Amino acid sequence: MDARPNTRPVNRERKPQPSQPPRGAKQIVIPITRQQYDEIWHDTERIRAFVAECAGSAPELFPAGFDRGYRLHGFGRPSRKLPGLKLRKIVTADDVSYWLRPSFIAGFMTGTVDELAYPLLLAAHGVPPWLLKIGFGHSEMYWHRLVERLGHSSLVGTTVRDPARLPVHLAADEHHADWAGQKGYVATTVGGGCLLGVALTATADDAHLREAYGVFAAEARDVEPEYAPETVNTDGWAATRNAFSSLFPSIAVVLCFLHGFLKIRDRCRKARDLHRRVWDVYRAATVEEFRRLMGELQRWCATRTWTAAVREMVEKLWAKTEAYAVAYDHPGCHRTSNAVDRPMNRLCRLMYAGRGLHGHQGSSEARLRGWALLQNFRPYAPRGKCPRAFESPAHRLNGKRYHEHWLHNLMASTSLMGFRNPKPAIR
Repeated sequence: MDARPNTRPVNRERKPQPSQPPRGAKQIVIPITRQQYDEIWHDTERIRAFVAECAGSAPELFPAGFDRGYRLHGFGRPSRKLPGLKLRKIVTADDVSYWLRPSFIAGFMTGTVDELAYPLLLAAHGVPPWLLKIGFGHSEMYWHRLVERLGHSSLVGTTVRDPARLPVHLAADEHHADWAGQKGYVATTVGGGCLLGVALTATADDAHLREAYGVFAAEARDVEPEYAPETVNTDGWAATRNAFSSLFPSIAVVLCFLHGFLKIRDRCRKARDLHRRVWDVYRAATVEEFRRLMGELQRWCATRTWTAAVREMVEKLWAKTEAYAVAYDHPGCHRTSNAVDRPMNRLCRLMYAGRGLHGHQGSSEARLRGWALLQNFRPYAPRGKCPRAFESPAHRLNGKRYHEHWLHNLMASTSLMGFRNPKPAIR
């Protein structure tokens, strides 16, 4: 007889928003190395000059009104985890206190960039915590929580540093996940080549998906209050389309052409001529040409003999001609779901390596969000002898970075936990 699965009850519902801002939202992270820390951290004049330079080149790392002045207010207690290191306290002109944190120190003083960069790069590629424990020490939960704590930052605010660079064209889909022995859904939103929304929900109905995608919407509007994306590419799942139409009333929902093709291909894998003709329709340069080629495909199919399953899928394809044609009204939009499918493939491997999700809704979602941030900031793989123009997806989206080292750049981007103003967490 098979052994009974060892499962534990978990809370699968999203908790209400906390009334207080997260603790890390009062930390200003500035790009600074350990050598610079040793040289200037205790020198009042030099640290003031360094902060002024940072505030001039990257004001988004600092709270609103920081340019009105501040005063240094001593040091925090020396870290027990990182002996010899401590944060500096500052008070702004509004009498609000913050902590200055160097970018070479991870949040909660859990480690330094030098010791965490390689293991976190492996974690971004799905290496499980038990392997990180063997290779780099600490415990499995140390590595698990390190990624989870990253996920408490605003995913949109940390990734998109300039409101003007918020993507106007999105792609969204749900990844089906094994969650504590039951089914769960990871509502995933992608834009500008970066993961901007990763929210875990127990059900894929209208209400739950609106709540899940609403996390992305709220974080995006924290960056830009008037944010209204132009399009979102989705599959045919009505609840996904309804969620975005409800959250962004002016958005145009673009139906994924790839899903229509795959339904045909899966029922006739050897019909190469049909596959080619379907993609010829997709490659139409104008909406008039698209409609004409779709009509030609319909007439050509009428002269062929197909099984009932193939004919049903082909008829569904041309029945959605006008839904696919919407994409031609929005140049630059995603016509297929490739933009979201690729990161979801990596998410699938992460889920497999960890045998699904095992924690409560909040902790499981935070881990997924932390992994998403690692995906956005981890360096691209080398390609030939030509150097890449951009180091990472976040670098390409923002057109700038705060430090040449990818983890320094990520730590600096988590300044104020990605929130533009200290206020209740949008989660």
